[in-house]
Amino acid sequence: MKKEKKIYNIHKINMMRCIAGITMGVIVVILSIVALILNVANYYQDVVPEAGMGTLRMFTTLSNLLVAIAAFLIISYQIDGIRRGEYHLPHWIIDLLYIGVTGVAITFFVAITAISAAQGFGVAMFSKSNFFLHTINPIIAIILFTFINCDHFVKFNKSFLTLIPLLFYAVVYYIMAINIGEANGGWRDVYALNSYIPWPITYLVLAMIAFGISNLLRFLHNKKYKNTEEAIKNYYLYSDYFEGLSIEDAVIKIAKEKKQLSYQIKVPTSTIKLLKERYNSEKTIIELSKIYVDNCEME
Repeated sequence: MKKEKKIYNIHKINMMRCIAGITMGVIVVILSIVALILNVANYYQDVVPEAGMGTLRMFTTLSNLLVAIAAFLIISYQIDGIRRGEYHLPHWIIDLLYIGVTGVAITFFVAITAISAAQGFGVAMFSKSNFFLHTINPIIAIILFTFINCDHFVKFNKSFLTLIPLLFYAVVYYIMAINIGEANGGWRDVYALNSYIPWPITYLVLAMIAFGISNLLRFLHNKKYKNTEEAIKNYYLYSDYFEGLSIEDAVIKIAKEKKQLSYQIKVPTSTIKLLKERYNSEKTIIELSKIYVDNCEME
């Protein structure tokens, strides 16, 4: 027996994703700012290894700030998505989010393993600013990337981009904390990278873990992307949203679904192709695209 296709209302799903993305993005931005202010003010000096301006030396702080910047930039697109009835993010912003999320996911992994073993799980994950930077922000950011902001397929080569901040930080940390050292005016080796095993081995292990985490995030993101693409295809091919309409009327209907600026009209050729398949129409993509443009709802 053939499994019945599930038809989801794509427009409602997109609006829910926009609302969820805005809400979760705002939480990440606020918590990152609050944690940074409190750490700089030495409020958490008894828990955080480097308080005051020294908190900016911590990979945890920097990765949370990076993912907060990405979340903040995405919010404007999601607000626009609600206003115009469209959800779409540019590739570069997904890449930035991917880099930031990998950073906080590494922080989450290290906190839940190495830091928990050294300081105790409660201190590592729930004590003061650690609760924001080690737990809440990473979890929300991972959900944003792997479940909410999934309208792009992320290629394997993009996973190498996620290692750039870690590599840059590793070089700076080596120079300041291991090569120069605290005694000579450098940084304190707060991560004890050179205390138990040689630092090259530590760096290699961390790079391998980071690459694995990055590709796990990419896999989850792409899986959700493919599921969403399948839902979009089923919607335009099989839903009753276009029942009783000709293909011309169906194209006009999608043209009026969202408002567009006259100088920024984007013809959804992939959607038009699906409608052409649905109606088995002999009209060309160019003819149908002209109908779309002629009937666009302008702002």
